[in-house]
Amino acid sequence: MKHVFVAGDAYSSHFFEMNIEADEQLSLSSFLLVASYHVARFALIMRDDGLQGLGIMPGDALLIADHSLEPVKDRPVLIRREGEFIVRIATDVNPHECTFTTTRAGDAAILLPSENIRITGVVSGIIFNPVLHAAKQW
Repeated sequence: MKHVFVAGDAYSSHFFEMNIEADEQLSLSSFLLVASYHVARFALIMRDDGLQGLGIMPGDALLIADHSLEPVKDRPVLIRREGEFIVRIATDVNPHECTFTTTRAGDAAILLPSENIRITGVVSGIIFNPVLHAAKQW
């Protein structure tokens, strides 16, 4: 088992702030125990239902890995824009512009020129909140 530190809360509906630059600060955070094969650098707790169509519920922990280690197309990714972050699904990623969506019908896609954004991580795993998922089945 290994420790994966929880860096904060994640949203797909709006950009949020967090500091993931200093590993020393992450080590002061709470942590999750995960299997040693996970490549996650840190975890975020999903706080809205924008990825519910993928089975990700509010309260689930998203394990975030380096984007260079995992494919990103059609996967939830952590996006950085001018020091703020958002979790969205990378539906189209190319050198000229990128499109990011959610599974919520009312959300508009984010279309950004690639020089204004950076994919800083990809969701490499999910730790489901068992209470929420058990309640959903009933």
